[in-house]
Amino acid sequence: MALLVLGGAIACSATRSGELEPRYVAVHNALAAMGLAQVGPIQQGSLAEGRETRLRLDLGAHCTTVIALGSAGVRDLDIALLDGDDKPVARDATHDAQATLRACPETAGRFTLVVKMAAGAGDFVAATWAGGAGAPTTAASAAPALAVGTSGTCESPHVLQPGATAGNTRRGESEHTGGCASSESKELVYKLDVQRRQRVSIEVEPQFDSVLYVRKEECAESESQIACNDDVQTGGSKRGASSRGSRVDEVLDPGVYYVFVDGYGSETGAFRMDVQMADVPTLADACRQIRPLGPGKVSGTLTGAFDNAHASCAGDAKGADAIHRFDLAARARVRITENSSEFAPAVHVRKQCTDERSEVACSDSGMGDEDATWAGLLDAGSYVVFADSSDKDARGRYTIETETEPVAGSGVRGDGCGDALQLSLLERSVEGDTFAARDDVAGKCGGQGAADVVYRFELTRRSRVSARMQDEEGQHVFVVTRSCADRASEIACGHAVDETLGPGVYYLAVDGQTPDALGRYQFSFSARDVSAQEAACRAPPLLVDGQTVTGTTAGAGDRFTTSCAGREDGQASADRVFKIVLASRSRVRLLLSTPTWDGVVAVRKSCMDPPQASNVRSAEAACNNDFQDNHHAKIETVLDAGTYFVVVDGHQGKNEGPFTLEYRTLK
Repeated sequence: MALLVLGGAIACSATRSGELEPRYVAVHNALAAMGLAQVGPIQQGSLAEGRETRLRLDLGAHCTTVIALGSAGVRDLDIALLDGDDKPVARDATHDAQATLRACPETAGRFTLVVKMAAGAGDFVAATWAGGAGAPTTAASAAPALAVGTSGTCESPHVLQPGATAGNTRRGESEHTGGCASSESKELVYKLDVQRRQRVSIEVEPQFDSVLYVRKEECAESESQIACNDDVQTGGSKRGASSRGSRVDEVLDPGVYYVFVDGYGSETGAFRMDVQMADVPTLADACRQIRPLGPGKVSGTLTGAFDNAHASCAGDAKGADAIHRFDLAARARVRITENSSEFAPAVHVRKQCTDERSEVACSDSGMGDEDATWAGLLDAGSYVVFADSSDKDARGRYTIETETEPVAGSGVRGDGCGDALQLSLLERSVEGDTFAARDDVAGKCGGQGAADVVYRFELTRRSRVSARMQDEEGQHVFVVTRSCADRASEIACGHAVDETLGPGVYYLAVDGQTPDALGRYQFSFSARDVSAQEAACRAPPLLVDGQTVTGTTAGAGDRFTTSCAGREDGQASADRVFKIVLASRSRVRLLLSTPTWDGVVAVRKSCMDPPQASNVRSAEAACNNDFQDNHHAKIETVLDAGTYFVVVDGHQGKNEGPFTLEYRTLK
């Protein structure tokens, strides 16, 4: 009977050869009148002669009819149904541009429909029907029927259901574009109804460079986009695997969604789309199964986890997460560290598991790239800790470590003036931790009631001392004093220190800016002798316009750092300094010749390094290393009226010797 109906449908479509929709409408109406109901989506595709494609079908334990229609140019279309072991269940025996088969599985399961273009080439449409003789179809057993006559636009989207769907964007319209790729091509639009919270995975395996994007509720509004993907590896490790496919994997709340299959640039073509949907526990369900966090480290994995909760940091923390419970018997200092080498961690803490407004802590950074650490003060009670990620595709293993300390701290080395840690003047980087420290000092810029660690250093010469925070878990400040506990002797207080100090003993405290600012830190420290620079700047030789000076830097000592002489920590060449005075704004030219070594010339606005300067360029007006070769340097620039200082230096270390310096003002 199905074959007779199919033949009639083809006859009816003779006036519109190659258009599948009218033929499908005729089949739909005829089979519906016979008591059959369509189940699953319409499968569409395009095949060359001799090629085949495999489509996944999820069938129930009832009789099923599968019908396939070929377009103009198709002479023989074959279909076969295989079970889960790839064994034949049924096949079409005709040799025509349409095919049909009927199967009555004893048990429900996943089957494969093989569509082969035996002769000719072109597009095809396949649909599955349930019911008929021996297995009457009920509303409960049949999936919702696909709307007839849809065009794949926002006004008339195709209905999308779990399983495999084939299509061709050449039949679409060019009205929309995704937010993740430039597209001027045609797209097909599908409507997906999500009845309950589910994880939805949509993968497109195209014959062109595809773009896949999803919008919620408002099909035509680009602002309603919730996901977009351009390139993803499809085809596994098989030969022909491509990175032109697209995949979206999202946890979706109940609602109506619109799925767009589009092309990059102006590309169009045939594609296969696979949709998988799996129920996701609600946040309330997940909260009922949380594991307690004990002292020390706890291991876990986000593989197979869902995005249960978002947070105020880490871009809303839209990755999968795992939920833990943390119990605190009394108010205390608390440090929680999530570590993972497989994704970007983000840790956040709530008082109530299902209430995002009860968040009390959130962090997506730590002392290392693999850490997310929060440290602060928490009251007694039970808390919910989310091991989360800023990466929505995050999967992999993680650890969570919890640490507690009394509110006043238990003490550490360097906790006070009496056991201050000695700072070497040669140190470049210093690490420490205020988490267990007590409060001993405070500065004018903060630190009252906050934990601190105290350092001691001694200067034998007048020096420029600088300290800058490189990394920290809590917001800290530096406090520099001449007498450790004497607020009246405070010299500097702030997030950075840059001071010129005379000989003597000094104390530097790393203090929390507020009482809840705690944790590990790393800062840079340097003390550079400026006594030689001060001596050189007292009476530098004056350069006169048109003068050429000869001299040598050998034995002069290293007093200056220049911006074009290489890395600052590698500069160790002797230098000379000169002075120029301009009565009016002028263009000046300086030519340096160093026949036996690599010389550098710099013009400085101040002879001495200015205090609070962030880098050596702060003192400079111009600097040049190589002009034509590394034995010449040249500066030609316009300077306002005033006094300037010219430094002849060497590139990096041990570049020094005889030089010739020519100075000219140009009209």
